[in-house]
Formats: sequence, structure tokens, C-alpha cells
Amino acid sequence: MNVKALLIALIMSTGLMAQAAVWSSQNVWSQAQEDRYSLWVVENFKADIFSNPKNPWYGISTDCADAVYAARIIFAYANSLPVAFTNIENMKRSLTNSMTNWDRLPEIDRVRKFIQLVSDLTSTQTLGHDTVPVAIQREFVRPGAIFLNPTLTPEEENIVGTRGGHAEMIIDVNENGFIRSLYSTTPSKVRELITTRNPYTWPISRLGGFRIWKTAASPAPNNQQFEMAGWTSYGRPTRKQIYQWHEGIRKELRLRPPTIDERIDVVVESICNLWQGRVDAVNAAWKAVRDAGGRCPSAGLLDEHSTNRRDARLREAYGQLNDLMHWRKNNYDVPSAIGDIKDAKEVLMACHVMTGFAANNAWELFLKMIDGHLVADARWSPAVRWGETSRYGGQQCR
Repeated sequence: MNVKALLIALIMSTGLMAQAAVWSSQNVWSQAQEDRYSLWVVENFKADIFSNPKNPWYGISTDCADAVYAARIIFAYANSLPVAFTNIENMKRSLTNSMTNWDRLPEIDRVRKFIQLVSDLTSTQTLGHDTVPVAIQREFVRPGAIFLNPTLTPEEENIVGTRGGHAEMIIDVNENGFIRSLYSTTPSKVRELITTRNPYTWPISRLGGFRIWKTAASPAPNNQQFEMAGWTSYGRPTRKQIYQWHEGIRKELRLRPPTIDERIDVVVESICNLWQGRVDAVNAAWKAVRDAGGRCPSAGLLDEHSTNRRDARLREAYGQLNDLMHWRKNNYDVPSAIGDIKDAKEVLMACHVMTGFAANNAWELFLKMIDGHLVADARWSPAVRWGETSRYGGQQCR
């Protein structure tokens, strides 16, 4: 090959390299592919998918929406399927596997860069546009489906009193109708995902609820769930309304009614998981302060490291448990039952929480919580946030 031919070949090769997509989509989404995705979630979407060094996707940072998007990307890449996600900057579905931003990188590195870009440019708000609500049937509400509460605009937040913002991936639907989900949380970081069977809210708007990914093969939106148990958009539901809505969902999905002990187990499990998540959040917050030489993080990071919403969820969960104990006393023959949360003292004491301080089980922490000793504000040291030291004598970032 002469010099001129070599140069032409090199230019053509470089031009082709410059157009390398994240991956090539040789297949299309179909019902069969969605069935495979559901099975993949059961077999591969585990709590340590991003946190275990032995997993190929180790090291990916996530919050709740990030984890849901990342799972879809990983499956699509492995099966040569296309993806198109909504970019929050222009609300267009411009985040696709055809992007050529990282053409000089190996393919697996391009996929990781794409996951990071999608994490940066999507949220629970865009997730509502990338999915469709479904009928409450096991055909649709199954592993791989999503429960979503989208982030609200500031105007909507003023109406509702909360900003929303949560997404969970369904990994199992029990025969008693309870749904097990996995989710990440804020701030975005490499973490083990959290499991729950106890939803704490209903969808704030019709862009939330139980949903599946939007593709050419997906069914038309179905609004059945928004007609159940007095659901209203942009409302301020009580704990009872939220429970009744989810109970309506469970009744549609269950093969048999749950026992009272199964109901109690679900709530106690969620309380244990929430406390463990609080341990992680408090420790991460104070590490950020120490790493900054004792200085307070930015306002945004302070908000992410604080536990106001998590503590509110804990109070709601304990309220649920109190309600269940009242119902248990009035509907079952339970000798010596009091009919309130004190009946659950034994099971709550069996839930050990490694706070590093004297209160280290879910009963002792409940007492501290109702006495107002726990502090959500991330500016304070762990001793203050767990109620071992008052704010007057406690340590604070500067």
C-alpha cells in the first residue's frame, strides 16, 4: 500500500471511530424482550449490583432514579436493544445509545459513561415521561415495573407541601399481594440498594404510580390505579388514605389474603431498613464534614445528608405499626393485648441498629424519636443526631 492509500485508509478508519455509538441496537423491544427483562431483574438486579467489587457494574453511583435507569441500560446493552430517555434540560428523549460522545473509549467504558450522563440529566421527573401507568394486574405489576413519585415543580410543591421524588424497582410480588422493591436514595453514591415491602406514600400525580418503560411495544396508558381508594392528584393524603390505596393495589394482585403476622412483619422490616439507612446517612454526613476540615458542606449537600424525609417515614411506619396493633387487638383473640405499639416492643427490640451509641434497637430508638431527641440536621455530629448529646454541648460543623 502506497503512502497516499495508507493515509486515506487511516482517515477513513478515524472517521468511523469518531462515529462509534455507545452500543449498536440490533434488536427491538417486544413483549418477549420485556419478559426477558423481568426475568433478568429477578436473577441479576440484586442489592449489591453496584456495591460488590465482584460485580461487573461495581462502582456506579446512584440515587433512586439513577438505579432504575441504570438497570434498564445494562439489560439493553447486554441484549443489543435501543434506549431513549428524556433529557431534563430540554424534556426531549435525546439520551440514546446512538450518542457518539465517547467514541475513542472501549465499549464497556462508553456504557459506563452513558450511565453517568443519564444519571446527571434525568430524575424522577423525567422518569414519568419515559414510562406509562399500567393496569393493576400481575401481567404488568411484576419484576422490572416501577413505583414512582415524581419530583414536583416549585409551584406544585407549594400546593402539596412536599417535593416528592422517589422511585423503586419491583423485584417480587408475593402471593399475599405485598410488593418487594429495591431502591437507592440520596445523596448519589456507590451503595447497597435498600429493600422494602412497605410503601410510605401514594403517587402525587398521574406521572407517578406503578409504571413500565415506554416503548413501541408497551400498552396504552391505563389509569385504573388513579381511580382507587379516593386517590386525588396533588393532595395531602393521610396515613389511612395511603394505606387504603396500597391495600387496594394488594387486593388486585394477591392470590390469598395476608395474615396479621405477615402484615406486622412487613412494617417491622421497613422500620429496620429505615434505621439502617439513617445510620449510613449520618455517618456519610459527618465524614463529609471531616473531609472538609470541619467545614459545613454546601446547602445542597446538607439537604441531601439530612434525614428529615427519612425520619418522617420512620414516624409514619411506627404509626402504621400502632394501627396494626390496635386492629390486631380488636379483630383477633390475643391474650393480654394492649392494642397499641407497646404490643410490638419485643419484635422491635429484636431489630438491632448499629448506631454506635447506647440506643441500638428499634424500640429504644422509637422512644428517643417520640421524645424529640433525634436530630435530622446534617450540620451536627452523630452523637447529637442520635440523641446522645444535646445541641448545647454537641459538636457542629462551621
